[in-house]
Amino acid sequence: MLNIENITLKRGNKEILNNITLTLYSTDKVGLVGVNGAGKTTLLKLIAGLEEPDYGDIQIKGSVSYIAQETHNQMDIDNFSNLTIGEYIIVQKGIDSEEWEIKKLLNHLKMSDKDCDSKLSELSGGQKIKIEIIRILLEKSDLLILDEPTNFLDIPSAEWLMRYLITYPKAVLVVSHDLRLMNKGITKIWYLNERDHKVEVYRGNYEQFMKVKELRDEFLFKQLLSEERKAKKMFQLAQTLSGRKSIKEKRRAARRFEQAKELKENVKELEMRTRKGKKMQVSIPVPQQSNKLVLEVKNISKEYVKNIPVLRDISFEVERYERVAIIGKNGVGKTTLLKILAERLEPTTGSYKWGFNTNVGYYSQENEDLDYSKTVWENIYKLDWGSIDKRKFLGRFLLTGDMIDQKVRTLSGGEKTRLALAKLFAGGHNVLLLDEPTTYLDPDSQSVLLNALQEYKGTILLVSHEPNFVKNLGIDKVILMPEEYFGYYKEEYIDRVGIT
Repeated sequence: MLNIENITLKRGNKEILNNITLTLYSTDKVGLVGVNGAGKTTLLKLIAGLEEPDYGDIQIKGSVSYIAQETHNQMDIDNFSNLTIGEYIIVQKGIDSEEWEIKKLLNHLKMSDKDCDSKLSELSGGQKIKIEIIRILLEKSDLLILDEPTNFLDIPSAEWLMRYLITYPKAVLVVSHDLRLMNKGITKIWYLNERDHKVEVYRGNYEQFMKVKELRDEFLFKQLLSEERKAKKMFQLAQTLSGRKSIKEKRRAARRFEQAKELKENVKELEMRTRKGKKMQVSIPVPQQSNKLVLEVKNISKEYVKNIPVLRDISFEVERYERVAIIGKNGVGKTTLLKILAERLEPTTGSYKWGFNTNVGYYSQENEDLDYSKTVWENIYKLDWGSIDKRKFLGRFLLTGDMIDQKVRTLSGGEKTRLALAKLFAGGHNVLLLDEPTTYLDPDSQSVLLNALQEYKGTILLVSHEPNFVKNLGIDKVILMPEEYFGYYKEEYIDRVGIT
């Protein structure tokens, strides 16, 4: 199905992929994994024919469908405000499909309230992703390439998608940081190692990969120690022999020096393979204290289309240091509520009031505060971060070296997320509005972010589809949607995180 032979790719002085050779067969279900910024999205784009390698060859037999990481931002609907779901899929994308097939997939993806006549402009980001998923599933290609397809999806939709991919009769190549899904139907793991920029192939799902990789890393470490000892002994022996007078001993010494040199090269290679990747080192500066009453919301409603409310008469109060989770399925108004509180939208009716001395920071799930046409440095250098050293602070988010001068549009989804979080956390905010902050972050980075928020000395309003993240953050109160119930947190509410 797919043959990759010796492909290499660099961007400037940065090596992305190094002499990679891979094979994917016609029924393989492959999970591509690696840390943020390792080059996973780049590899998928090369396979999909959207980019070209510097060297090497990629051969594909059959048709390919590709869904991008930020596909909902790339949908061509801006000039067609009245474009319907059916028109988008059948007419604009030219897919030979019946309306009943589209409706069936809408139901599977928990969009039973929508049909082919529903307008794309009225959909949330998560719902737009579902439409793109429906599009590529209806194409029925020989190879499906999906880059983070479950981002922004509620859990039932994500689980249905993975079940569909498991039974899909052709090849699938998927990137996802959702480990529940990567353990269910993946039969092979491609691990893109950010240290040597090569891909290691493991049979089995993600959990099996991690066990084998841990054993392999342990073996490599033991091998490294053994090679270091050998090199040291060989070098000492060569020095001893070189100090003797006979020509024979000096020749032997020269050979031993060469052997010691070879062993040291082996040690360097093993060090490269056993070196741990860098992790984010996030700490949120202590903000100025706000008033005890942080936020008062009274009877807020919102309509994008007349007489079709997204929010209905919602009221609540938030006090200093509280953690509030907003829980509900895609399209019920969670993002809309945060955007209103962040002053990005006006409510249709009702009002809200921030308490005295509040400094509100907003993280948008679509990274709206980043200028994609500018570099990382151009996005932040004019900001007032007080005494914070900008370059060092970015370094804590693994934005270092040449990356500072990269255009934001060239960054991976995880790198964009880290830049947006760096901008947010350096702002001295004592209130954080967080809309899906773990999106595109690898598991290690999610854990680091969680620890930072646990230590944060301020107030948090959070939207997240990650049950463990919500559970471990220490939630005090919840807003349940679409019922718009506000009350104290109960353990049972975790079962509703990401559930329709």
